[in-house]
Amino acid sequence: MRRRSVVALLLLISSTGCEPIDPTLRPDPQLISELGLTESDRVHTVSLASGVDERAEPDSIVVRPGDYLQFVSSDWMVHEVHFDSVDMDERARSFMALTDQMDAPPLLQRGARFVVSFRDAPPGRYPFRLEGNRGPGRGVIVVAPPSGMP
Repeated sequence: MRRRSVVALLLLISSTGCEPIDPTLRPDPQLISELGLTESDRVHTVSLASGVDERAEPDSIVVRPGDYLQFVSSDWMVHEVHFDSVDMDERARSFMALTDQMDAPPLLQRGARFVVSFRDAPPGRYPFRLEGNRGPGRGVIVVAPPSGMP
């Protein structure tokens, strides 16, 4: 009986360090081919659309350092993503500027996307604004500290 308890405890301990990959965050074949991503990379998606104003769905999302985020146009309107350097802390602003990810090219057709890499990104808030055919929209990406950090 004691031996089974020890084996069960060891299995529980060994399984807690392995977080299963959320299948909705797996990169598609095009991202794997063109950006060299792997099945273990995590890719979040924000859909862009026009209504009365430009809008992002979701307009707030939490990612981890090393994750990717793709902004995807869900209609045929023009969408532009601009990160708000004024509203970012210095570390986040420097990261976005050094990685040349502050501004997306115009997304001109349905399915067009802008992929942002948060590899080595410092934790913090990354607010963005949307411009296009309608009034401006806003959103924020929060890079959470790596597991085990405050």
